[in-house]
Amino acid sequence: MSDFELFKKINIISDLPESQIRKLFGFCKRVTFDVGEIIMEEGEENYGMFFFLDGEAIVSSTMTMKASHRKGGGFSEVEKSLVKLSSIQIGVMGEMSVFEDLPRSATVKAYTPCVLYEIKKADFKKFLIQYPNIGVSLLYKISRILCHRVRRSNKDIIKLSTALSIALSK
Repeated sequence: MSDFELFKKINIISDLPESQIRKLFGFCKRVTFDVGEIIMEEGEENYGMFFFLDGEAIVSSTMTMKASHRKGGGFSEVEKSLVKLSSIQIGVMGEMSVFEDLPRSATVKAYTPCVLYEIKKADFKKFLIQYPNIGVSLLYKISRILCHRVRRSNKDIIKLSTALSIALSK
């Protein structure tokens, strides 16, 4: 199956007419990553999002934790894996970077060989200006993805605070 055939099946664009999907596809650049390669690195200032065509990736984030084994306490940083993603589950990643000028919030590494199509922030803006009707549909779907992730994070925070509260009350 060609990359374009896979691209047009991505959930956030699959309901668009093929002619509109081709326009978006034309703004993207194919990138591949081998097992263990970093797709995005937490803290980097690389502004662009990826359409995830094939493969699996691991998302991790650095956590600062109090290190009791160190003299005088102190803190250490550890990398914590958050989730394994597959191209079947998600169609886009790194989307926050096209909306804000802040460093990446997590590291994403290829778990298996990955095929992605990247659209840089500047090209995404050009696309939105050139094709506003397609852009509105795409922005709406990306905002729904972000809302879903915020809701899921809120539930996780409640679970963690409840667990912490129970642990501290013992």
